[in-house]
Amino acid sequence: MVLLRLLVFLFAPVVSDLCSLPCFINVSESQGPGTVLQFLSFNCSSYTPTPTLELLNVQPPTTFFNPPSLARRQGTYVGKLTLSSSAQLDALMVNHYKVQLKFTCGNHVMEGSLSVDVQRDLSHIQCAGQFASPAGEMIQVPETVTPGARLYTLLLPGLELHGAQVSPEHGTVGDRMGVGGWRE
Repeated sequence: MVLLRLLVFLFAPVVSDLCSLPCFINVSESQGPGTVLQFLSFNCSSYTPTPTLELLNVQPPTTFFNPPSLARRQGTYVGKLTLSSSAQLDALMVNHYKVQLKFTCGNHVMEGSLSVDVQRDLSHIQCAGQFASPAGEMIQVPETVTPGARLYTLLLPGLELHGAQVSPEHGTVGDRMGVGGWRE
């Protein structure tokens, strides 16, 4: 029994998870390219070959994460995971990523995953282009429409139940409404 405990103690670092820090992190969807998501600290006493930290996989697949960097600082190795130049986080599209990392130190290999939860940032609303057509949406308003009648409901992402409404207050026959309001 003592021998079994000794073997478990000796081999535990080889099969342990990569995450010794929080394996779950939250990031705001307003964070952009170059943002540091997580620092990871590793001990490695093997000097040959140099330790490595790799990005194995991201689920769902994306290019939003840079390959991690690894630097030696005061006897330990510090890995850094950052957002890539293509990162455009959108919590409504994808609110959770699973990043699979692998640290190799000599013959010791540790793998683990980092769960990245993307949080909504209501102060950072991103618009996706004007409308379906480059000219915007045009609607015909008959002269019989009374003031206060609903003409068009604009649905904003995440605010589907609170659509912006456009109603006529004044105008002339044949007026057409564009994105910015009434036009003659």
